[in-house]
Amino acid sequence: MKKIAVALLLSAFVAAPAYAADGKNSVGVNYGLDYNGVFGVQGEFDISSMTNKAPVSVQVFWKNYSRSYYALGWGNYKWSYNGFGAAGIYDFSSVAKLDKKIKPYAGLGLIILNSSLSGPAGVPGADSGGLYLTGGVRYALTPQFAVDLNYNNFGGITFGANLSF
Repeated sequence: MKKIAVALLLSAFVAAPAYAADGKNSVGVNYGLDYNGVFGVQGEFDISSMTNKAPVSVQVFWKNYSRSYYALGWGNYKWSYNGFGAAGIYDFSSVAKLDKKIKPYAGLGLIILNSSLSGPAGVPGADSGGLYLTGGVRYALTPQFAVDLNYNNFGGITFGANLSF
C-alpha cells in the first residue's frame, strides 16, 4: 500500500505542472484484450511548452484486471491486479506527415502493480513494478473526441476513447 501511495504522489507531482501547460489535455477510458479484459482510465497532459515545443505529453493511468473463479472444496475466489503509472508520450504525427486526424505515438514510463487474492483462504497482496511500454495511433473523430488503438505491456491490444479539453 505504501508503494501505491508513493506512486500516486509521484503521478500528481508530474501531472500538476503539465496540467497548467498550454495545449491539448485529455481524459480517456480503455479496454485491453489481455488477461480476459483489462479496464483502464487515464489523463494525458501536454508538456510541449516545457520541452522546446517537442510533441511530448505525460500520461497518468490506472488499470485493473480481475477474475473470479470457484475452487472445488475451497469456495469462491477473486484475483485482482491494479496498475498505477505514468509515462512520457511522444507524438509522431509531425514526423510521419499523415492526415491531421491520425496521430501515431509511443511512450515509456513506470508502472506499479498491486495484486490481491480474496476468498476463504486468501493470501496477502503483493506489490511489484517495472517499465511500462506503449505505442499506437489515435484518430480524431472531432476536435474534442478521439478513438485510440494501441499495444502496451499491461493490457495488450487496447481500444479506447479520449475526450480533449
